[in-house]
Amino acid sequence: MVDHKQGIAREAPRAWGRASVLTAMAVVAAPLLAPLLGAPAVAAPKKVVIGAASRSFNPGFSNMWIGIPLGLYGKDITPETVGTQGAAENLQLMLSGQVTMSTGVQEVLFNATAEGRQLPVVIPCVYLRGLIHKVSVLPGSPIKSYSDLKGKRIGVPTLAYGGVPYIKFAARQAGIDPDSIELAAVGDGQQAAAALTTGQVDALVNADVDVARLLGLGVKLRVVPPPENMKDAANAYVFAFSRPWYEANKKEAALTLKGMIRAIIVMLENPEAAVRISYYMHPEAIPTGVPFDEAVASAIKTIKIRAPVIERVVGTSNKWCDFPPNAWKKYIEMVGLQGKVDPTKFYTNELIDEVNDFDEPKLRAWARSLKVPATESEIQVWLKSLHPPL
Repeated sequence: MVDHKQGIAREAPRAWGRASVLTAMAVVAAPLLAPLLGAPAVAAPKKVVIGAASRSFNPGFSNMWIGIPLGLYGKDITPETVGTQGAAENLQLMLSGQVTMSTGVQEVLFNATAEGRQLPVVIPCVYLRGLIHKVSVLPGSPIKSYSDLKGKRIGVPTLAYGGVPYIKFAARQAGIDPDSIELAAVGDGQQAAAALTTGQVDALVNADVDVARLLGLGVKLRVVPPPENMKDAANAYVFAFSRPWYEANKKEAALTLKGMIRAIIVMLENPEAAVRISYYMHPEAIPTGVPFDEAVASAIKTIKIRAPVIERVVGTSNKWCDFPPNAWKKYIEMVGLQGKVDPTKFYTNELIDEVNDFDEPKLRAWARSLKVPATESEIQVWLKSLHPPL
């Protein structure tokens, strides 16, 4: 049968025959009987659970799960990805042992540290290393630079949004008092667009992908360039582990990070394949009310918008996972925690050489060659036939 809403042909499951059942029983029994038959014992792959700080399974960050069916993690670990409600839950699940590697927990972690709570967390990789927050205005706005924001009313999704400390930091870099800017919670999407176009606010602060979303809704926007002295500033979206697990499993930590980096490369080199695999894995994320190919095209645009800040070479960093001391200094200033947190107590670069030790040009070429079939059964067979260059 074909699910027209999803755009992927999905076939009705077939009942197992007697031969299939016997085969399955033999597969299950084999590792149990091996010691009795004198066969050498083979260590089972270690399970790792990757916590994505969202339950939307948006293909814009499909690197969080597409590497699993593509076989990008190798045979020594068995990864799975779970969605969480956000960074706070992601961090909590990791510290309780339910998640192995969490993402996007940096601000929650650093704020806890500033409050005097020392959490056993280690960060061996920063993978989003650029400025993702943007100030946008209507094309005819008199606001040409960040210094023009003085005395203006700026819309943000919520007052807890990460762009709030960003705009205060940026205001200082532009030479104006952050308190001279009035912030107003205006929501996302159409709500934010209405607030701007009706003059309720003079500008918006959104993430890069949200600006693209507004443009997709037909809102005419102009992005205001940040101050020149912010060129070394960057967000630091991290991959983190609980320190006890990390210290006991550094090999598996490196394999997990390397698999994730390979998935990022596939997403960057072949965003269409990444989106189609993502929708195959999570059809619930396919937008309703739009043709499937249009949904794919829109998700591809999102990946391309975010690509500059998740590439290997970003700013002064030319290795995956690297985040230099000056970038950490600027980031801590950006989130308003200067003098309260030392990020070097959490970040380590000890796995960077190992994580970067693979044939990247060969993997990029392989990624570009991927062409995802149309039907669910074809995709299943196709995925099993792949042999990525690990």
